[in-house]
Amino acid sequence: MQMAKGVLSGPVGEQFQASLRQELAHFDSLLNAKGLFLNGESLERAILLQTEATGRKLGILKQFSDEALRQANWMLSQRTDRSPKRLQDKTYRQVMEASGFQAQVMCDLSRNVAKSKGDHLNGITVKFNVPRNCKTFRTKGFFFVELGMYPRNRIAIPIRKNRSLDRFFGLLGDGWICKTFGLTPSLEIVAFLSKEETPLVPRRNVLGIDINNKNFAYSVLTPEGRVLEQGYLGQQLWLKKVHFAKRRALLQSLNALKKLKLMRHRQRNFVYTNIGQMVREIILIAKNFNADVSIERLQRFSPKGRSFNKRAMTIPFFLFKRILEARCFDNGIVVNRVDAYHTSKWCSHCGAVGKGHDGGNYALFRCRECGQIVNADRKASLAVAVKTLLERSGFPNQNGALQFSGRRVPVNGLVRSGSDAPGPMAVPMLVRGRGKPTTSIVGS
Repeated sequence: MQMAKGVLSGPVGEQFQASLRQELAHFDSLLNAKGLFLNGESLERAILLQTEATGRKLGILKQFSDEALRQANWMLSQRTDRSPKRLQDKTYRQVMEASGFQAQVMCDLSRNVAKSKGDHLNGITVKFNVPRNCKTFRTKGFFFVELGMYPRNRIAIPIRKNRSLDRFFGLLGDGWICKTFGLTPSLEIVAFLSKEETPLVPRRNVLGIDINNKNFAYSVLTPEGRVLEQGYLGQQLWLKKVHFAKRRALLQSLNALKKLKLMRHRQRNFVYTNIGQMVREIILIAKNFNADVSIERLQRFSPKGRSFNKRAMTIPFFLFKRILEARCFDNGIVVNRVDAYHTSKWCSHCGAVGKGHDGGNYALFRCRECGQIVNADRKASLAVAVKTLLERSGFPNQNGALQFSGRRVPVNGLVRSGSDAPGPMAVPMLVRGRGKPTTSIVGS
């Protein structure tokens, strides 16, 4: 069985970096903007579009955004409960007289303010509905979004041509519908899209991914148990993080606050760019091997010491998961989330459950039962794929196993014990023998 090398290599183009920075901006302020979320029986998402507005138009947008924020904070001071209707009835006349906003803008402000959790807003995204106070049109050179901020007064905003705009048009071609646009505090346009939920057809093979603080390991497994490929993603992330840590320590010792701030932005942009690149590579691997993607259902780590916290707590697992789910959905790939129970402790050779990583080398897994020594991350990604096959089969058994020829490896250690736990299970898998490749089967 050949182990593939990491598939990421080479520099990322400036256009790709700029596009990812634009797409990931305002992630905290826009609800689920980088992923998919279920609303009834439809899926919704948002894409950030960068504008090419002139200085005069930017001035108009800035004046409108500042006034909207001022009125929103005043409405927030008048709020007594979470009811948008009561807040609108109480403040509608005063806000309309002070701002002159269109009625739909005022209604949107009242809804946003009523749902706000804090007592003060630092920024607000104002939404415009199509076609009531917003429309789009195209000219020979640009795509425009026309916003109706005031009665009988609209302004057409040109959108910059980049990957975000291309993705927006691609989603429209795939059946997504855009009925709402938003103006962010940074004077950019957000397109809110929706689509009726359609079930995805599972693919034959499984691409298991193990997420850790140094890199992401992956394994492609067939239902018959053949490991098609294994490798790594994002190997450059850890080396760059070490460089940033050393640089930060030096700048902190010199009290260079401005340079620390610039380095923090560079580190964030580097991580975001490489997360997007890793997701793109995952999509390509899944398509090449006709596989669904499987990741662990990770929860927040419990504190285990200052050194561990620095490495693990800064990994944007949530951001990676949301981008992965959105891109997989766009490409018709199912994302499975499996229980992380014993994926790092289970031995793929004999099925025993040990302590996990080797005490002398954290990158290795050493089984105390059979003596197998393998790479811990690749072995964990294989366990993730095996768990997906177990869930697919629904744990079917008559004799507590799926019969296959060859050596049988117990998988009971991957399943939590309890009243709902299944009996002894078996799934097929090809694993390495001691010193040479051996055709083997996972079973109990």
